Amino acid sequence: MLLKNKPYLLALNRMHRIGPITVVKLIKRWPDLQEMFELPVGSLEKAGLPKALAQTIAAFDLHQIDEDWRWQEHKNHYLLTWLDSDYPALLKEIHDPPIVLYAKGDLASFKQKSVAMVGTRKPSVTGSESAYHFARELAIKNITIVSGLALGIDAQAHQGCLDVGGKTVAVMGTGINVTYPRRHAFLADKIAQSGLLLSEFPLGMQPIAGHFPRRNRIISGLSLLTLIVEAAIRSGSLITARLALEQNRDVLAIPGSIHNPQTRGCHHLLQQGAKLVTSVRDVLDELNIASPDQGDQNAKQALAYDLVNLVKFIGFEVTSVDQIVARSGLDLSVVTCGLADLELQGVIKAVTGGYTRY
Repeated sequence: MLLKNKPYLLALNRMHRIGPITVVKLIKRWPDLQEMFELPVGSLEKAGLPKALAQTIAAFDLHQIDEDWRWQEHKNHYLLTWLDSDYPALLKEIHDPPIVLYAKGDLASFKQKSVAMVGTRKPSVTGSESAYHFARELAIKNITIVSGLALGIDAQAHQGCLDVGGKTVAVMGTGINVTYPRRHAFLADKIAQSGLLLSEFPLGMQPIAGHFPRRNRIISGLSLLTLIVEAAIRSGSLITARLALEQNRDVLAIPGSIHNPQTRGCHHLLQQGAKLVTSVRDVLDELNIASPDQGDQNAKQALAYDLVNLVKFIGFEVTSVDQIVARSGLDLSVVTCGLADLELQGVIKAVTGGYTRY
């Protein structure tokens, strides 16, 4: 493609109902897009374009993209099209890569291996902690975490990454200058400082339901694999998983309680052949990255045995002190002291309503 096509790609990206597949067809017919934009409606129709498409192109005011050029002038603002060397190579491999990417932040986020992490907007305590923990540990291994800036699992994944100075990419279903949900304005600002905000939608575009499945293909398309943390059967997360499979990317899922409706999507994926994930090591193995040292974990387990296996009476879901006392048959004072020791050793964690295992 000719380098001077960039403004015309920006223009096409602003046109209603014109997507990547249509643009590819137009470029095959007019390698120099300027020639197409200079044609009247009648000539475009004679060239084989549907009437509505011909009218849209002929009537487009190219001054509309001046807003894009002005936006790009700000520090760490980037307009990436298929023509740009910084356009992520992995994303370009999918069958309908975005025509334009509006990027704000650090493009180095594209240089590391990437893992998508998505899930429900209403996670359990365990689901939230799993998302945070997995993102944190993967970020320590210099893996970029890609998610969708949504409430719940997405936010926990972004935050876990940020808290260890890692790179995270938030793919938005709005224009890049429109934060949704609004309560994530601070989170979006933090991501832009050390990671990357990303959108294919024109500036000022408000949240529309149909935008989010389109956003999801970018989340999976940027990533070597997609990890589903918690998800209901009917959810955007399962759409992301399906898109990942269509893009020939691996899908992984974390199992949960059979009584939690927010884990049924994960269990469905596992039944369909997704890889079962029980630890960060499982993800690292999929990426062919050396596993972390197991010495600390082995030491924790040995210490747990010294506490009369108290840890085995604590679930990965929230377990109350009363439940632990009833299951173990130990006195409350013994259980309380044992729980304090296990928490100090990093084997369990105190949460609202009781304790959970790591």
